[in-house]
Amino acid sequence: MDAPGNLREDRLREIVDQCLRLALPEALPLPAEDEDWIASGALDSMAHVDVLLCIEKAAGLTNVFNRVEAHLPRSRRSVFHTLRAASSEQKQSVESQRLETEHRGSASVGISGWGIALGSVRVKAAALEREYSLAPGTLEQRAGIESVARVKVQEDEITLAHRAVKAALDQSGVDAGDVDWIVASSETFLGYPSLGSLLHSRLLARDTCGVLDIGGACVGLLHCLAVARSLVVAGMASRVLIVTGDVHSRPLAAGRVPGEFGGLFGDGASAFVLGSVDEAERTPPYRLGEFQFGCAGTFAAALAVGTGASGEVTLKFEGEALARAAVGRLERIIADLELRSGVPRAQVSSFATHQPNPRLVELLARQAEVPLEKFPVVAKTCGNLGSSTCGVALSMALAEHGGKSADQRGPIFLAAVGPGMLWGGGILY
Repeated sequence: MDAPGNLREDRLREIVDQCLRLALPEALPLPAEDEDWIASGALDSMAHVDVLLCIEKAAGLTNVFNRVEAHLPRSRRSVFHTLRAASSEQKQSVESQRLETEHRGSASVGISGWGIALGSVRVKAAALEREYSLAPGTLEQRAGIESVARVKVQEDEITLAHRAVKAALDQSGVDAGDVDWIVASSETFLGYPSLGSLLHSRLLARDTCGVLDIGGACVGLLHCLAVARSLVVAGMASRVLIVTGDVHSRPLAAGRVPGEFGGLFGDGASAFVLGSVDEAERTPPYRLGEFQFGCAGTFAAALAVGTGASGEVTLKFEGEALARAAVGRLERIIADLELRSGVPRAQVSSFATHQPNPRLVELLARQAEVPLEKFPVVAKTCGNLGSSTCGVALSMALAEHGGKSADQRGPIFLAAVGPGMLWGGGILY
């Protein structure tokens, strides 16, 4: 991968032609400079996107084509002009972004406590395959799922979230009465009062403790962290409780959705206590750096879950397209975090990412060229936990590295993609 912002024009042209050549049939010559790749039939729409992703990665530039997503360049000349402009712009912005991060004191908010709760029942892959009438080996061999965590009859999002919250509060030494805000996220809890409101009552939080429920599904935890950080930095809160809770086993039960989809999901929750960090603290907790968010609409329709007129679950699931887009986007988030923070990925202690399934985690590790061991194991034994996947992964990373001194631990990268191809990334120092 080339260093961004340092590319000569001849190198940019070379990258465009090399990526285009990889996608074209061997006997087909390169299109003319102004030839529309799709209109001429040289590439279909999927191959077109693959070429653009290849170009971005080879050029070391991130989110180049997202900015012009409604009018993606479709010729060698138009791609080259887009790359040239992005290369110049990114070179100028990197240093200013770092200075802005330092100026805003992004390291003044830290995580003092964390906790997780998983469904009490572990269901093996073979049992899931029988339940969903899948061929033996479908989930374990193709997706890498060994088991999923499921709730008991008496458990739900509230009970899981409450267990996670108690663990986080106990670790931080903070009483629920001292929390200024509860920021919650769930992709499965759809009732009123909201998840955050019910937790507020369960915790007996004070009347002046605000409650905010945030969407985003698999990106929900990152949304919560960014909002909580802003509340503390703005002086609107001293302590913020973040919580996620998801129970997939009921809405995605056998007979309601195909097993290739429903069998991937488990039930779980996570919680974190955030607050201001004393700069004089000898061993400070992990501190929150900057976050980045976006929405890659090209693959927005690859996954859609809803409710039909009779209350049935409606599902659109284009697994292969979604998997390819998710891994590509997660790798680009990691690359952008590396660029913005100045922290090489080799120095990162853990990658707390969303985990659609274990096979995709393995693929992401290979593409990002980082050891698989740096990805906390969640989906393999618990299933895809939705908005709680990143939370459980982050809790595992904090449990492993949080007690170390600042010079003995590395940063933690966060990355997630969600339905609609929402995406987000962040860094903890």
